[in-house]
Amino acid sequence: MITEPQTPGAATLDELRIYWRMPSLRATRELANRLGLRRIAGRYPWFAIWVAEGLAAPAPRLWDQLKLPHMTTQDIAGLLQGSRRSAQRMDLKKPDASFPERLRFRSKPKLWRQAQANAWAAGLPVPVYKQLPDHPRRAPMEAATMKTQPSPKPSGIFNPFLEQRFSDV
Repeated sequence: MITEPQTPGAATLDELRIYWRMPSLRATRELANRLGLRRIAGRYPWFAIWVAEGLAAPAPRLWDQLKLPHMTTQDIAGLLQGSRRSAQRMDLKKPDASFPERLRFRSKPKLWRQAQANAWAAGLPVPVYKQLPDHPRRAPMEAATMKTQPSPKPSGIFNPFLEQRFSDV
């Protein structure tokens, strides 16, 4: 009898760097801190990583798919046998409804789940993972700009048109 493991385990900082396609360990650590991930004995739990990305707790059969490193636009271009720009256009125009949605936990580079992209490229049904209900669907940069307050009313002290009239005299 084979028993299922109770948890998917945890990722080291280097594994997380590869998974998120980060340029350095320092950038990975900073992103993990920004997302609120906490290290436990030097490792980041996969459940916490997936929650930071907006996923609900996945079934054990999906753990191996979700642990695959994300794909960048360059990787998607390799799947399409096209250019990087054509992969960016695919994300914007969505050629069909089955094209996988990109991940929105960071703005650059654009990332996709590898299992979804490979299934789409092979013409298979794209796996759908359950999202957290309260997770924002906007990119972090857009979410920050949405909270800005309207600019205050201009001051009555300085009037550039009045200043211009006096300078012509």
